[in-house]
Amino acid sequence: MTNNPVAVFDSGIGSLSIIRELRREVPNEDLLYFADRAHFPYGSKSHGELREIIVNSVNYLMRYKPKLVVVASNTPSVQVLDEVRRTITDVPIIGVRPPLKEAARMTKKKHIGIMATEGTIRSRELENQIRKEVPQHILITKFNASPIVELIEQGVHLENERRTFDVISRALGDDVDEKIDVITLSSTHLPFVKSYLNALLPTVRFIDPAQIVARDVRKFLNFYRMAKKSGNGKLQILVSDGKHEFEKSVRAMGVREPVQEVFLTF
Repeated sequence: MTNNPVAVFDSGIGSLSIIRELRREVPNEDLLYFADRAHFPYGSKSHGELREIIVNSVNYLMRYKPKLVVVASNTPSVQVLDEVRRTITDVPIIGVRPPLKEAARMTKKKHIGIMATEGTIRSRELENQIRKEVPQHILITKFNASPIVELIEQGVHLENERRTFDVISRALGDDVDEKIDVITLSSTHLPFVKSYLNALLPTVRFIDPAQIVARDVRKFLNFYRMAKKSGNGKLQILVSDGKHEFEKSVRAMGVREPVQEVFLTF
């Protein structure tokens, strides 16, 4: 089991922000990266559709015998992860959630922002997390980042600066930095446009939960004595649709490993 891979998946390029942190945090581990572009975007799916996609994806990944599965997307982690864990009990599953506790601790203006997909923002589960983790005296503004996520998945942020700035500016609106000082990047796609966000809002602090997830994976593997102690971790990449476009984007981001296209039956 120690030598088995850690599987990481979402609906596309977003997992790469988690993969980067995992390679720093657990460099010995072999990683299996599954970009399920056939089901992009998760943010527009109904609760039932999303649960079915995540259950089927984890079951599909079981053929690679992972010792741990990371659902590297906030949308399903917030909405359906607890249900998925009750359905699938033969592999541990870790998700990624908006880092609301950290944002609440950091804010001086007592007003934080959450950038996430439309599905996450509208979900009852996010409201429950807010009630549990954010004190009532702290204000929250939610930003629908679905148009930004789509732009990143298409690779537009790598080649069209003006359009990227326009889409981000529209999603955020005006005068954000006058009232908000901390924003959570609650989609794993969003760290790829952090330089744009910093340029637009230089006084706002953006929290990327990828580091938190990577630390959680390291602690989990150590606690259950599943950590690989030696060797350089290898990265295997699978994509379920649009291999050419996807490959072009990951190459532009410095990823050199071969990309294998897989065909799903769900």
